[in-house]
Amino acid sequence: MRLFEKSGYVLASLTLVTLTACTQQPLVGPTMCPALTAIVEQKEDMGFSYISIAPGSGWNGENPYATTGLPKRLTFVSAAIRTGQAGPFVACDYEGSGQFDFLRMSRRFTSPLIPGGPNWDGDDFCKPASGSVADCPFSSR
Repeated sequence: MRLFEKSGYVLASLTLVTLTACTQQPLVGPTMCPALTAIVEQKEDMGFSYISIAPGSGWNGENPYATTGLPKRLTFVSAAIRTGQAGPFVACDYEGSGQFDFLRMSRRFTSPLIPGGPNWDGDDFCKPASGSVADCPFSSR
C-alpha cells in the first residue's frame, strides 16, 4: 500500500509539473532555486530524476549515479543565469561529500532574468554567502 501511495504522489507531482510547464507565466517578484526540502526524487533505470514544483514551471534534474536520499546529503553551492537556444534558464548546483553526491536543477523561463542581491557577479553567477538558496534571488524583466 505504501508503494502505491508514493507512486501516486510522484504521478500527481509529475502531472502538476507538466500542466504548469504548458502554462508558463512571467515571474512575479523575486524567485530562487528550489530548497532541498522541496526536491522530490524518482528512481530511474539508472540513478534518479528530480523535480521541484514552482509557479509557472517546474525545476528538473537528474543524476545517473545517485543513490536513495541524495537531496538530504547535499548543500546549495551556486546558481547561474544563462541563455540557451530555447531562451533563458537558471542552473542551480548542489553538492555533497561523496564522489557522486551532486545535482543540477534547471528551469527555463519565457523572459530575460535579472540577478538580485550582492552575491551575484558580473557573469550572472551566484555563490551563496550562507549556503541558502535565499542568497541568490532573481526576477524577470
